[in-house]
Amino acid sequence: MAPSNPYLPLPDVSACMLPGKGLLWEDEGVLFVADVHLGKEHAFGRSGIAIPAGSSENTLGRLSKLLNQTRAEHCIVLGDFFHDTPQASDSWLTALSRFLDNHSGCAFSIVAGNHDKKRGQTLVDNRIVWHNNDVLLGPWVLRHEPGEDARGHVLAGHIHPVVSVNQKFQRGIRGPCFWHQPRCTVLPAFGDFTGGFRVSPSEHDSVFLTGPDCVIPIPTKAIARQRRALDPS
Repeated sequence: MAPSNPYLPLPDVSACMLPGKGLLWEDEGVLFVADVHLGKEHAFGRSGIAIPAGSSENTLGRLSKLLNQTRAEHCIVLGDFFHDTPQASDSWLTALSRFLDNHSGCAFSIVAGNHDKKRGQTLVDNRIVWHNNDVLLGPWVLRHEPGEDARGHVLAGHIHPVVSVNQKFQRGIRGPCFWHQPRCTVLPAFGDFTGGFRVSPSEHDSVFLTGPDCVIPIPTKAIARQRRALDPS
């Protein structure tokens, strides 16, 4: 990978944060992503809310690009692979099967999130392996919701972390981020139209803003100063 891509500040682990909102465990060729939310346009459409068609296909296209760039041998999704229980006619299910055909050399696993109901899992291409409990893999505890675990460093998603940084004389910046804590790292949401939760990191945390072409460390002191300016009490 490009040397400008930062690594998680963990000893003895080469985990590279990628501009495409993925985390590459280089030693084992594993790509982690979180909160893909495929089929959101179908779910919202059934509720009478219009979302542009093709967002799921676009998300799969971005994941395909990331897999081609990293040459990962295993892709693990940290929950919320789909947004709601699909219907068999949903076009994203067919697009997913084509995607898997194009990446037949890569294994796919999902640690189920709160959106990934078991009934929906049965409609998804059976080449995907589902895990409905935490997964222990090397130094990691893989789960959907953030937290701490004595068994290893937690990798999670769920909250769709974003960071806001205001710059003097310029418009502020707001975007998805990796939120690294001493015992847990939260990945940014990978899917389109996912929204975000603004993080409030402590001085022991690290925050990395991710864009289409770069991942930038954001000093937690700058985030704390902004928070105090917005809420001086």
